[in-house]
Amino acid sequence: MEKRFESSEIITPKVLLNRKLIRRIKGKTPKVKVLGKGELTKKLIIENCEVSKGAKEKIEKAGGSIK
Repeated sequence: MEKRFESSEIITPKVLLNRKLIRRIKGKTPKVKVLGKGELTKKLIIENCEVSKGAKEKIEKAGGSIK
Protein backbone atom coordinates (compact mmCIF):
# COMPACT_ATOMS: atom_id res chain seq x y z
CA MET A 1 0.00 0.00 0.00
CA GLU A 2 2.85 2.37 0.75
CA LYS A 3 3.92 2.74 -2.90
CA ARG A 4 0.47 3.93 -3.97
CA PHE A 5 -0.02 6.72 -1.43
CA GLU A 6 1.72 9.91 -0.39
CA SER A 7 2.59 10.74 3.22
CA SER A 8 -0.33 12.12 5.31
CA GLU A 9 -2.87 10.84 2.81
CA ILE A 10 -6.25 9.62 4.12
CA ILE A 11 -7.07 6.05 3.16
CA THR A 12 -10.69 4.84 3.20
CA PRO A 13 -12.48 1.97 1.44
CA LYS A 14 -13.85 4.51 -1.08
CA VAL A 15 -10.32 5.75 -1.89
CA LEU A 16 -9.13 2.15 -2.35
CA LEU A 17 -12.10 1.50 -4.65
CA ASN A 18 -11.44 4.63 -6.73
CA ARG A 19 -7.78 3.63 -7.18
CA LYS A 20 -8.87 0.12 -8.19
CA LEU A 21 -7.05 -1.54 -5.30
CA ILE A 22 -10.30 -3.24 -4.28
CA ARG A 23 -13.52 -3.90 -6.17
CA ARG A 24 -17.20 -3.89 -5.38
CA ILE A 25 -18.82 -7.10 -4.20
CA LYS A 26 -22.42 -7.46 -5.36
CA GLY A 27 -22.45 -3.75 -6.14
CA LYS A 28 -21.31 -2.67 -2.67
CA THR A 29 -18.02 -1.39 -1.30
CA PRO A 30 -16.62 -4.23 0.82
CA LYS A 31 -15.33 -3.99 4.37
CA VAL A 32 -11.55 -3.57 4.41
CA LYS A 33 -9.04 -4.91 6.91
CA VAL A 34 -5.47 -3.61 6.79
CA LEU A 35 -2.90 -6.26 7.65
CA GLY A 36 0.60 -5.72 8.99
CA LYS A 37 2.49 -7.38 6.14
CA GLY A 38 5.48 -5.45 4.81
CA GLU A 39 7.13 -2.25 6.00
CA LEU A 40 5.65 1.22 6.33
CA THR A 41 7.67 4.43 6.34
CA LYS A 42 4.97 6.95 5.36
CA LYS A 43 2.56 8.65 7.72
CA LEU A 44 -0.85 7.40 6.58
CA ILE A 45 -4.29 8.10 8.04
CA ILE A 46 -6.58 5.07 7.95
CA GLU A 47 -10.35 5.67 8.25
CA ASN A 48 -13.34 3.29 8.25
CA CYS A 49 -11.16 0.18 7.96
CA GLU A 50 -10.47 -2.65 10.34
CA VAL A 51 -6.79 -2.90 11.28
CA SER A 52 -4.80 -5.86 12.57
CA LYS A 53 -2.67 -5.48 15.68
CA GLY A 54 0.55 -5.66 13.64
CA ALA A 55 -0.70 -3.08 11.15
CA LYS A 56 -1.75 -0.75 13.95
CA GLU A 57 1.74 -0.88 15.45
CA LYS A 58 3.40 -0.16 12.09
CA ILE A 59 1.01 2.68 11.21
CA GLU A 60 1.49 4.38 14.58
CA LYS A 61 5.27 3.81 14.54
CA ALA A 62 5.42 5.60 11.16
CA GLY A 63 3.48 8.55 12.63
CA GLY A 64 0.13 7.68 11.08
CA SER A 65 -3.23 7.26 12.77
CA ILE A 66 -6.36 5.15 12.70
CA LYS A 67 -9.81 6.70 12.93
